[in-house]
Amino acid sequence: MKHIYQILVIFSLMLAAGCQGDIRHEELVQYLDDHALAPDDYVLQKFDDHDYVFIGEYHRIRHDVELILRLIPELQKKGICNLGIEFGDYNDQLLVDSLLALPYFNRELARRIMFHSDPLWGYKEYIDIYKVAWEVNHGKNSKGKCKFRVVNLAPHYDPCKKGGAWKDLNPDVYMAQVIFQEFIDKGEKALIYSGNHHAFTRYHQPLYSFKKDTLYGYTTNRMGNVVYDSLKDKTFNIYLHAAWISDKGWDEPGVLPVNGVIDSVMDAFGNRPVGFDVAGTPFGKLTSDDSYYAIGYPDFTLDQYCDGYIYQSKFKNYRPITMEENFITEDNLRQLKHHLKCIGVSEAWIDSIRVDNANRILFEDIRKHFKHLMK
Repeated sequence: MKHIYQILVIFSLMLAAGCQGDIRHEELVQYLDDHALAPDDYVLQKFDDHDYVFIGEYHRIRHDVELILRLIPELQKKGICNLGIEFGDYNDQLLVDSLLALPYFNRELARRIMFHSDPLWGYKEYIDIYKVAWEVNHGKNSKGKCKFRVVNLAPHYDPCKKGGAWKDLNPDVYMAQVIFQEFIDKGEKALIYSGNHHAFTRYHQPLYSFKKDTLYGYTTNRMGNVVYDSLKDKTFNIYLHAAWISDKGWDEPGVLPVNGVIDSVMDAFGNRPVGFDVAGTPFGKLTSDDSYYAIGYPDFTLDQYCDGYIYQSKFKNYRPITMEENFITEDNLRQLKHHLKCIGVSEAWIDSIRVDNANRILFEDIRKHFKHLMK
């Protein structure tokens, strides 16, 4: 029976190889055996040779946020004292600094900070970023070399603003400017945690219209692009394993990264959580012929897309984040509904929201985005 299983695994790897040229799956598995690290250790190691490590996520996948939560105390022990996050309004940074300096953790204040940034981002694990940062600074077992800071990077998002929320600024350029002001100009290293597209450094995202089947160019000023253009090899980009956008459209079912080769290799590797280099390794030459990210790149390879990669779990084991209790209250319900109206939600749906059902109505199980990949 074991022999049959091994044959099936090898056969699936051969199928996934597709157009991967001369790259052998045993070579990829061997590379992992020789070089891969646990995800936490992998991120920490990157700071030995780089000052600014960008980690890009799909959003709202529990184990991705939990990785960041585990990293906070380890970063502090290593003397890395800063975490920049997309999930917060930089205009509230004085409140964040005050929150982390208080003699007790004020979760209500943390919720207010998050609500002001985005009334729809009421997720426990993201709010726990502030909590864990407070704990490493104030906990009984705190042995850090510095006071740890969480820096909100984003500009205030106001969908009700005349002309649109980003009428007067580019949010990516704004976040890059905050990184310069808060970290680079001070000569301090930082981990930068954001959505994957903001975290691109060397890779330029296609400006492509699926409706018109037209490539208009490439986005060259994502947050990570702007920082990379100034600092080059002082930066490092890590991608957190998730579904890729299909080359058939934004609203179409997502596809496996690099034609599923990584998922197949990880099956052969026992699906152990690992971090590994992409640039300069056999993984760097993996290709894709069914994803949006390869559009405009006739010779697309994974090393153009990211420097490093973290795989934590098979898709079938992915879990959503947790809704934060008491995030929506009688005091802020009206603000939430105003926000929803400005982003075009139906009046009937808005009217159905109450304090006692808000979490149930607003919760979106992120797994539905890639349910077809969870088999």
